[in-house]
Amino acid sequence: MYGVLVIGAPGAGKSTFCAGLTDIFSQTERPFLTVNLDPANDTMAYPPDVNITELITVNDVMDRLGLGPNGALKYCIETLGVNTDWLLQKIEANRKKYLIIDCPGQLELYKSEGELWKVIRNLEKAGVRLCALHLADSLYCSDPAKFLSVALSTLATMVTMEMPQVNCLSKADLFSADGTYDLDFFSYLPDVNRLLDLLNEVPGLEKYRRLNEAICGVISDFDLVSFVPLAVENKNSMMKVIQMVDAANGFALTEQGDIRELILNSKK
Repeated sequence: MYGVLVIGAPGAGKSTFCAGLTDIFSQTERPFLTVNLDPANDTMAYPPDVNITELITVNDVMDRLGLGPNGALKYCIETLGVNTDWLLQKIEANRKKYLIIDCPGQLELYKSEGELWKVIRNLEKAGVRLCALHLADSLYCSDPAKFLSVALSTLATMVTMEMPQVNCLSKADLFSADGTYDLDFFSYLPDVNRLLDLLNEVPGLEKYRRLNEAICGVISDFDLVSFVPLAVENKNSMMKVIQMVDAANGFALTEQGDIRELILNSKK
């Protein structure tokens, strides 16, 4: 089985992207299975075939145990980890379908040996070949300090998830460059020194020059982080991301993964 694990901060557009995938896969007749693993997500833009809320919800845990939102979410994912067989049985019954897995946004769930990390490892042991798709709001590109936080959190996710990962700047159609912040620059990071210059120009951050340099050095030394602009309403943009994900998880090498059919349909 093959699939995409959609991750990213709350509000990055994960559910919207999943809905966009369902539209494209329906048009191209690619069988798929939508899986919602966010127990706090009750406003999905797509109908989930498998929903963690059938097992447990954040609101129920908050009411029953008196926990806050983050604690309740952690408890829910721990419960999912204990009941992984429930998820695997539903997936096993749809082995010929492409998985679209919508995940919660809290970064702490993805740390090494974290709750969701263990669930993902169990899926891989069951033969599911996944690629993580990390979404970050492109509007953060208007603030170099915020973008640096996005880049660091993306790098942390890549290191801890231990799986193929495609990183996207979502809502690219809403981003308006003013000449100072070039979306292409933030996508590919050709020169981290330029990012450092932008940080040092922010009032209040210039006194942290050595810290800024060290942080940018971490990103540069790993040399892993790059982003692909994504606009869900743009079919060509979605096609590019689908191609990258299919190549990363190996689906493009299968007969059903011939991307040429998608391209032909996009031109009609």
